Amino acid sequence: MEQKALSLVDPATGRLASPYAENIACPLCGSTSSSPRVEKHGFTYVNCRQCQFVYVNPQLTHQAILEVYNDEDIREFFFKELLLAHVERDQRAEFEGRLRELQLLVRTSSPRLLDIGCAAGLFLSLAEKQGFRAEGLELNQLYVEYVMNNRSVTVHQKTLEEMRYPYGAFNVVTLWDVLEHLPKPLETLREAARVTAPGGVLALTTINHACINERLLRGRWRYYMPPDHLCSFTPDMLESLLSRAGFTVLKIQHHYMFEVLAERSFRFLAPAHSPGGLTVPTNKFRKLSYVILALASQFVFNTLKSGDLLTVYARKSQEP
Repeated sequence: MEQKALSLVDPATGRLASPYAENIACPLCGSTSSSPRVEKHGFTYVNCRQCQFVYVNPQLTHQAILEVYNDEDIREFFFKELLLAHVERDQRAEFEGRLRELQLLVRTSSPRLLDIGCAAGLFLSLAEKQGFRAEGLELNQLYVEYVMNNRSVTVHQKTLEEMRYPYGAFNVVTLWDVLEHLPKPLETLREAARVTAPGGVLALTTINHACINERLLRGRWRYYMPPDHLCSFTPDMLESLLSRAGFTVLKIQHHYMFEVLAERSFRFLAPAHSPGGLTVPTNKFRKLSYVILALASQFVFNTLKSGDLLTVYARKSQEP
């Protein structure tokens, strides 16, 4: 993704090249007043002066966004990465936990579930086993083909807006790691609200720039990732956004990522090379030190509600 970002940059200016760029107003409040926050790979993340939303501006044109997400190397990288054994193992545990939360919140039997950005379909498959009637939306053709050939679930290679589902078609709508990729997140949340039945549940995960790691690392924070991540949020911002879309937030969970800080500040504890990402070191002393630091920082920063990632559960208003 970094290589793709640099390919869109004008070498003369070090900024996003004009054929790929367009200046936009704040996607949340429409203000045209902003201040630079972070420069990354030729892209600029700005703070809206009106609502404090953080987004990329200038942003990629619609055509450039399509070019990025249809890039064969990028599609293949994410496809292979998500199917690594340790990745699917970790995701399975996370998804099963989220499904338990949803089962406590949903008030109907055999609920219909829509997973927007379903990737390789693992969450859909687990949801079906737990009694949900699930289907997914995914734009990466490699994922779609994999799901159709390997999972007994329904998937469509279309956006939510393109599907034109009827009002209240689903009891549960999920957006796992999707919101930060969207040029117009509020519009997508409003459409998600339209297709969610009154009293139904929306669940999502996204990135939180109001976290300790972002303050410590700023431009080196892992989740500033242009052109893939176009925006980021805070808990208060998500609560306001979801309210505007027609949801009431029920719960926000913080997930502090120690490895994000460890990559910069505690490299001496980790192996020099790690094909599956940063792993716990094998040396016993270093492993113990790493685990102690990880657990201590997790406890402190989770207590402070300052996680890099947020999981949000919200309920649709009973009113149509």
